[in-house]
This record gives sequence, structure tokens and C-alpha cells, in this order.
Amino acid sequence: MRAAFTTAYGGPDKIEYSDSLPKVKLGGDDHVLIRVADASINPIDGLRNRGMLRILMCDDHPHVFGYDVGGFVEEVGSKCTNLKVGDRVYGRIGESQSGTLAGYVSAQESVIAVAPTNLPLSETAGVPLVGLTAYQALRAGDVQPGQRVFISKGAGGVGTIAIQLAKHVFGAYVITTGSDHKAELLKELGADEVINYRKEKFQDVIKEPVDFAFDVSDEPAAHAKITKKNGFVAALRGAPSPATAKKILAHPPGFLMNNVLRAANFATSRTAWWYGVRYEAIYCVPSAKDLDTLRGYLEKGTIKPIVDCTYDLKDAKLAMEKLESGRATGKIILSVDDTLDKEFKQ
Repeated sequence: MRAAFTTAYGGPDKIEYSDSLPKVKLGGDDHVLIRVADASINPIDGLRNRGMLRILMCDDHPHVFGYDVGGFVEEVGSKCTNLKVGDRVYGRIGESQSGTLAGYVSAQESVIAVAPTNLPLSETAGVPLVGLTAYQALRAGDVQPGQRVFISKGAGGVGTIAIQLAKHVFGAYVITTGSDHKAELLKELGADEVINYRKEKFQDVIKEPVDFAFDVSDEPAAHAKITKKNGFVAALRGAPSPATAKKILAHPPGFLMNNVLRAANFATSRTAWWYGVRYEAIYCVPSAKDLDTLRGYLEKGTIKPIVDCTYDLKDAKLAMEKLESGRATGKIILSVDDTLDKEFKQ
């Protein structure tokens, strides 16, 4: 099968491509085997490839990477009850599976859902990780209609979906950051205010505190500063709590790792205490149930994927270079098999 993979920990220079890797097999009775049409990459892929997450998950090389997938079910395990062969699906796979930048991927049925019928997989494949992250963050913050929400880096993959969900699903007043030439798009997506981060610091501009702040730019103190007392700050980066790590990792953290994670959370917890806010690092929890909810919003047009560009799988190195440049608006898609999803390629 085709696949993009890393040969060692490092940057894009460690990414290689092959069209002759052994085909992935069905991973278990509760798995489905997906023939991949499209995949997408996220900042976590770059961090993991560079070894920055090895304290939580250590990879063997060569390592096929990627979390997001859009494709067709080719085989189902004996314990699968919701999906069948031929289903057109999308999902965010778990940490222990071989990645999605390949011709085939095996994933637990519990993290894979039927894809939206109105969108090509070349768009849908960019939704799972960022969509789940944004939706779960807003839900964790219990965002209510009319509340004020701030989302930094609104033009990124998470930001473009988070703005739409906050505005059109949760009914919030949305403030975000972006450059002048991206402001029009961000307002079309639902932003009520766009702060030009190149000219002003958002913490100096926002005078009326927000109820919920989504820290996409890794500035915990700045986000806590603009948040109301007892408000909620959701952080895209940061060490997970021991409870969160237990949910997202293939193997639950042991006693030593739990203590390491508690220590890593100490600084941000002190920041939260100082400003009187709740602060939580949000890690995407793969969930077919939540993807079903997002599918409803996508099919109704309540939210839409924003795709910056598409690369062929053999150009995964270039795609990662573009991602790490920080210049992408929305998601970067990898085309794995352009003979699939024919309904949208006529």
C-alpha cells in the first residue's frame, strides 16, 4: 500500500514515502479496516514526529503518522455492530493504531462514523480532530447562548471550526484574532470581532471579560487575564491531567507518570488560581458519537470545513513543511486514493 512515514524522530526531513508497504490488517474484533481516500495532518502530528510527546507515547520507526481519515469500510470485526462493508466514513483514530497517511488503516469502530453525505471526503477528512477538539472544548466550558467567547488564532484548523460552533451551535458572541486579510473570512464564519494580532495584543484590547477563552496560541496567562472570575479557559496545548491521559493514551499512565503530569500542570494551575478561573488542557477524545453530532451540523450547513490546500500523499513532506510554517488557513488535506469517492469526482 501507499504510505507516508517517519524514519526517526525529527522534522519534515525525516518523512519518506513508499508505494510498497505491507497492507495493514484488521486490528481486532472491534475494529474496522478502512480503505483511505483522504487524510489530513494536524500540529500534533508535527509534535509527535519530533518526539515531543514521547513521554506519553513512544513510537517505533518507521512510523506511519496521521490521525484524520475519510474513506470506505473494507472489512469489519466480528464485534462491530454499527458499520458495515462499503460504508463511507470519517474519523479520528486512537493513539495506538498505525496512522492514516496510508492506503489502509484499522481503527476501533467506536471512533469511526458515517461521513456527511453532502461533502466530499477531501473536505470531510479535515474535520474529525479539529471538530472534536473544538466541540469538546466548548462543551467542557458549558458555553451558553449570549456568552462572550474568545478564540485565539481563528484562521487555523481548530479556530475555523471553533468559531462556527461557538456562534452557530452554542449561540455565543465570538471574538478572535487574525490578520487583516483573513478578517473577512473569519467574520463570514461567525466572528463578531477580529483583533489584528500583528498590530495589537488581544489582552490589551479586550476590556469586557469573556466567559470562555480558547487558548490556541499557548498563552495561558494572557487568556486567563481576559476571562471572568470563575470563567473557563480551554487550552489546546499543555500537559493533560492524569484523568485525561487515562482517556487518550493506549496504556494508562502509571504512578510515576501521574506525578510527572501533576507537576507539569502546577504552573498553569497556579495561573488559574491567581486569576480565579477554571483552566483545563483539552485533548481530543476520539468519539463516533460526537462525530455523528458534527455530521448533523455539516449536513445542515451549520458549519463547513475550511481547506487551505491539498497534497498528494507522496508529497507529505511538503505538506508538513506548509503546516509547520503556520501559514495555512484551515486544514491541509492529503489525497491518498483519488479513485475513491467517485460521486464527488465526476
